[in-house]
Amino acid sequence: MRRGMYWTTAAIMIITLLSKLFGFVRETAIAAYFGASLDSDAYFIAYSIPGVLFAAMASAIGTTFIPVYQRLEDGDRERFMHNVTTVVTVTSLGLTVLSLVSAPALVRLFAPGFGPEAAALTTELTRILLWMIVFLSLNALFTAYLQTRGRFLMPAAVSIPFNIVIVGYLLTFGRGLGIVGFTWVTLIAVAVQVVFLLPSLWQTGYRYRWVFDLREPGLLQSIALIGPVMIGTVAAQLNIVVDRMLASGLSEGSISALNYSNKVMQLAYGIIVVSMLSVLYPRLSEQAAQTDWRRLRETIARSFTALMLILLPITVGSIVLAEPIISVLFERGAFDARATELTAGAFVFFSLGLVGLGTRELWTKTFYALQDTKTPMTNGVFAIGLNIVLNLLFVRPLAHLGLALATSIAFTVASVLQYLSLRRRIGGIGSSMVRETLLKSALAAAAMGLVLWPLLQTPLLEAGGGPLRRAVGLVATIAVGALVYVTALFMLREPLSLDMLARGRRWLVRRVRRAES
Repeated sequence: MRRGMYWTTAAIMIITLLSKLFGFVRETAIAAYFGASLDSDAYFIAYSIPGVLFAAMASAIGTTFIPVYQRLEDGDRERFMHNVTTVVTVTSLGLTVLSLVSAPALVRLFAPGFGPEAAALTTELTRILLWMIVFLSLNALFTAYLQTRGRFLMPAAVSIPFNIVIVGYLLTFGRGLGIVGFTWVTLIAVAVQVVFLLPSLWQTGYRYRWVFDLREPGLLQSIALIGPVMIGTVAAQLNIVVDRMLASGLSEGSISALNYSNKVMQLAYGIIVVSMLSVLYPRLSEQAAQTDWRRLRETIARSFTALMLILLPITVGSIVLAEPIISVLFERGAFDARATELTAGAFVFFSLGLVGLGTRELWTKTFYALQDTKTPMTNGVFAIGLNIVLNLLFVRPLAHLGLALATSIAFTVASVLQYLSLRRRIGGIGSSMVRETLLKSALAAAAMGLVLWPLLQTPLLEAGGGPLRRAVGLVATIAVGALVYVTALFMLREPLSLDMLARGRRWLVRRVRRAES
């Protein structure tokens, strides 16, 4: 990646980290006030319904808008943006109204194991949160537009105001207004995200005007690409839906445990994978448009090795430290030791799929850059089919743990198959540097795990300790693990980490010389 891309990616990672930290404050606040209960189960199912319905549209907008917009002449771009804004708004409103009528059926589909009381509450909450579709769709469009204008930072920070609204409400009112009041606040928080992006839109010179032209060439080009993207995205979201459908028939709190553990696993994915690929995608598209396969393969190879260097130790650390991580993050208020045990177990099995999840997203973005949306769609449909089969095999002997394990296996197998498809298309990326990095990062991560395992028995991490003591102990343990991993990489002379160290030294030398002059 170019130097500017490194700095932009680093800035996005920092902003994303802050966003995720706010997100965890939000999740811990929800856990503290609602725990793993019927109310929280109903809320998370209701929240997931518009999330699934929206995800397909949002992914399609973000994937198809950018390449189509960039290929238009300057005079056509403004009209295209106005037209897409109108079409997205009208479409999302229609989808919302249709979903409101179908709310009871949607709840039965998403949570077939719920009893009458849980189903009635979930239906009420769903009818509130379905209006999210309109705001989330506009959010996705505005984010894609800002990225085409080279503005990455505000879209990366868009979840911060959402989390501030949620946490501010909980700290002020707690559960005093009940789960219904909290659901209305969630809807308001989603609307605030759109308002948050408006100043950036204004700074780019964007001024909306009504255009509604279903025959516009740019819109038709986007629609031609949208179908496979939406199908593939729905298939990916159904992994979560199927988990929750089956979990609705398990013990109380299973859905919440899956939700909390998946959110923790998604932390690394959001900070590392999403940040890197949001900046990398335009470059992949540029190289694909130029049919520069050698540079494209080099970009993919370097991105893949960078992902593995980071995701492998995170996977090992998450598995070893699952219980203290969940305890420190969530165990307070209504979230008791039983909820920690349920959630930590699911977190271990979700973590097994982190590498598959991250690499599969890299292959998917590459296919999108190649203007191929059908291959990721086929891969996504296969993944959900495999996930359903594995869910049915594992849910009886392993309960909710089996659902998390099935999802991880499905992600990993789908990633391998998608890479094989990409290799047939542009050639392999298995250079000697890639193989060397994989081997040495795996060895370094294993060494880190061996060091971390006995540290679980230290007084700072033992069960029953005070929350502050366990938090300090967890941070110290993670720092030790990171130090062991980095030291092992340098001892093994892993090439990419040595290159990054050399770049850092050169940057520091330039800074010192400028300061002296």
